[in-house]
Amino acid sequence: MSLNKILSLLPALGLITFPLTSDESVESASGIEEIVVTARKREESLLDIPESITAISGSNIETQNIKTLDDIGFLIPNLNLSMRADGFPNVSIRGLGSFGNTQGVGFYIDDVQLFSDASSRFGDLERIEVLKGPQGVLFGGSNIGGAVKYVSKRPELGATNTKIKYLAGGQAIEDLEVSTNIALNDDWAMRFFAFDREDEGYLTNPRTPRLNGLRSNADENAGAYTEEGWRLSLAGSLSDIASLYFTARHNKYDGPVNMWTRELSLPLTHPNVLDTGINPYHQRETDGYSLELTFEQDGYDITSLTSYTDTYSERFTDVDLMPEFILDFIRPEDMQVTTQEIRFTSTDDSDLQWIAGVYYSKFEEEMNSLQLWRDARVDADGNITGALGLAVGSPTGGGVWAGQVPTASQEMDTLEIPFEYRLRDKMHQSAFVNLTYPLNADWDLGFGARIDKWENDSANLDTGSYGSANDTEFLPKLSLTKNLDNGIFYASASIGMEPGGFNGVDLPSKAGTLYDFRSEEAEQYEFGWKGRIADGRGTAGFAVFYIDYSDRQIEFQIPNPDGGGLIEGIFNAGDSTQQGIEAEFSIKTSDYLTISGSAGFIDAEWDSGTNISGVDMSGERPPVVPNSGATLATNYLRPLSNGTNFSFDFQVSYNGSFKGLQAWDPVQNPSFTIMNLQSGWSKDNWELMFNIENITDEAYYVDVQYLSNLYTLDDNGSGNVIIGTLGQPRLYSASLTYYFE
Repeated sequence: MSLNKILSLLPALGLITFPLTSDESVESASGIEEIVVTARKREESLLDIPESITAISGSNIETQNIKTLDDIGFLIPNLNLSMRADGFPNVSIRGLGSFGNTQGVGFYIDDVQLFSDASSRFGDLERIEVLKGPQGVLFGGSNIGGAVKYVSKRPELGATNTKIKYLAGGQAIEDLEVSTNIALNDDWAMRFFAFDREDEGYLTNPRTPRLNGLRSNADENAGAYTEEGWRLSLAGSLSDIASLYFTARHNKYDGPVNMWTRELSLPLTHPNVLDTGINPYHQRETDGYSLELTFEQDGYDITSLTSYTDTYSERFTDVDLMPEFILDFIRPEDMQVTTQEIRFTSTDDSDLQWIAGVYYSKFEEEMNSLQLWRDARVDADGNITGALGLAVGSPTGGGVWAGQVPTASQEMDTLEIPFEYRLRDKMHQSAFVNLTYPLNADWDLGFGARIDKWENDSANLDTGSYGSANDTEFLPKLSLTKNLDNGIFYASASIGMEPGGFNGVDLPSKAGTLYDFRSEEAEQYEFGWKGRIADGRGTAGFAVFYIDYSDRQIEFQIPNPDGGGLIEGIFNAGDSTQQGIEAEFSIKTSDYLTISGSAGFIDAEWDSGTNISGVDMSGERPPVVPNSGATLATNYLRPLSNGTNFSFDFQVSYNGSFKGLQAWDPVQNPSFTIMNLQSGWSKDNWELMFNIENITDEAYYVDVQYLSNLYTLDDNGSGNVIIGTLGQPRLYSASLTYYFE
């Protein structure tokens, strides 16, 4: 969606040009405004909920230009998050969750879970809520580590207004956002949001000559991408007791699979080059729809939430990560997700407050991916070799070679080998209830439970192998809250799980059956306090937690024992324990200055007796669990004598070291610190901001791992190279926002 396309929509959407001030709520001079969230699927004060929740306001999202998952991760200690442009983010909270092919932490837009495009960009948001720890009761499986909720701005009755924001900067970035609210009549309104971004990125391809002296014709801007999208929402009354909220959204991404770069040895050097024969790419297109119907009854509401999401994705990866044309993957993938939730929520003033409901989801996926061996040949003995004579395998070794076996000495430009030719259906059926009851004026008791039945049917269409698994899980939660004059003290216990599934390879002991992995489970115990401080001018909170993590699911990549490339999948590595502490505060030190900070620490280790791939891991730290993190932010907003407002925002994010993805012999990712700054002026209907991201130009990875790659010529004989998602280097930009009414 180009700039002209977006602007051409505005007259049709009823744009009228009159000044309007931003509709974001402002802080009072005496203190920080109350934050209302929907973490428990009803509107509540953040300070009244007995669990760890961090909310990022819409004004902070706008001011700090929070547009990607990486931006969110830097703001919250003990949240490790990497966007992974393939649609399946790497994320863990308190060391719970997954980096790789499982979900682990749930992502939501307006209470609809995102299974296929969680790394899409979402804008025009009221806030972002991050729920820490197992969220099994209200959100179900695939939320073992927590949930990240995008809460979009809903249509506002009786208001017609528009906002346009244009940002430009280094890397030839051009980013345009448009949002408009249109009052249709007294009872109905619609809202439209659209964006378009072009970015040349920060990875370059030097196109080093191959051994034959020829250069690749790959684009020198290996990290360049474009992304565009829109969301249309409609809200209104159907009758005196019924209301409707409908959304339709579209997102299109064309860019790298990930900002991966390659390291050959330690220590890490963080190169910003991707020296490949063909630039990796990912083309993804998503359409999503949701319909929320609410019926107000005497003392309770009935809400029906239906959603459908269709995502088509095609990923191309240069696996050998070299200028030579040796081994590539191409992964077309088609995904459809249908969800339905019906819930009943109390609305009266009785002591017992409750929410109950049923939930259904179905995820259908078809993938037909290939390994592409360039310049492949078969020698006189029937062995297949790739470019430069590197061994690929034998056609008699159990592999299936695109339905054919080449004859001896036959030359092929490209040998196509099925890699992931599969169908996968996953289903959830659940019933849940959550209750809160005051024992007396000082103590509240909370109880929740979910019965979650999951099914997973997977088929390898290449080999004819099949796997089917199902189970029913009981996910309880219990909390006890002590009400204080200016806050609460609470204790809670909860259980979360991530369903099991199947890898795309056969179980060695049983031909025709896919290699499976079991469900993982986490029990968390948390104690905490949250409340107001400094005579209401600030808020603060802390939490300590202990987690027993069973049958952890870990991603792996290994060479195919039958030859022909790599196998990747998931296995249950073992049990671990995590314990830690978190603290945060926000205080308005004057009429103009607000200071916020947070910190977290995690101590984690594999349980005694844990043996992974023949290595005793007892007492070792599991992968992707940062040891610590901290943030500090200042917001300065002061009116000037000429009627304008001057603002200055500054954020520092310290991210502790962690071990990379592998469960054994991992790469140690060192700690790093990111500093960002935004400053500018605003008046009535406009705002001009200047931004510096990563002020000190810190070189860092948001994730890092070994990659088994026996076909690389310069891997120092280890059979592995190191790949990491390189973080954003220093970036300057400026934005202009204009409001219309």
